[in-house]
Amino acid sequence: MGLIDQLLTLYRVDSQVRGLRTRVDNAERYLRVQDRQLEQIKSDQSESELHIRQKEATASNIETERDGYTERIEKLRDELNSCTTSKQYSAVQTEMKSLKEQADELDTQALEILEELDTARGQLALVVESATERVTIRESAASDLEQRRIDVGDRLSELEDERSQAAAAVPEKALTIFNKVADDTEGDTLCEVREVSRRHREYACGSCSMELPFDAVVRLTNSDNDLVQCSGCYRILYLAESLKGELAK
Repeated sequence: MGLIDQLLTLYRVDSQVRGLRTRVDNAERYLRVQDRQLEQIKSDQSESELHIRQKEATASNIETERDGYTERIEKLRDELNSCTTSKQYSAVQTEMKSLKEQADELDTQALEILEELDTARGQLALVVESATERVTIRESAASDLEQRRIDVGDRLSELEDERSQAAAAVPEKALTIFNKVADDTEGDTLCEVREVSRRHREYACGSCSMELPFDAVVRLTNSDNDLVQCSGCYRILYLAESLKGELAK
């Protein structure tokens, strides 16, 4: 078996291996995406919960401070009855008015914070709902990945053995080139030469349509052991048996 036939055999098995691996790889990537999104949602949830706790603490402090003012106002109200001079009476009223203004200001702040809390709690509810939905999607993705691994497991193992055997038959230098091109082209390693015009000796790469020097076609026609690559996409070129037979006449 010539080098080109060896590479074609390896190419066909390699394509099947990559196809099955891609099914699993795609499922793994999808699961990783769900994990990242779920992690982000949980982070958003933690931040929202912390924000709410801080607002609740602020609201509680305001309420405590306001209760202090209210309590002081009530004591001053009682003191009004025991005032013996107009000056004392006026001083108590002035302090009561000042405390009432501060209490009113705290009421306004408390109302604003309560409104912010309502908004924050509504946003948190949406985040929690989103997290619940994402957990369901993530569990489905994990289940799908496991099923794909089961589905392709035995066949992938068989094909990997076949690939190893096919690779072992290829000379080391050619195998190195094959593996590099396969990785660069996602497994689209070999490409059939396309005849544009036999009369004008015009031939092109069947993948990128780069025009090929006729010398490359001659080499592929006369030998099964020459590794020829497209100068445009670097894929390994080969001739269809029918075209090769006609050119060899």
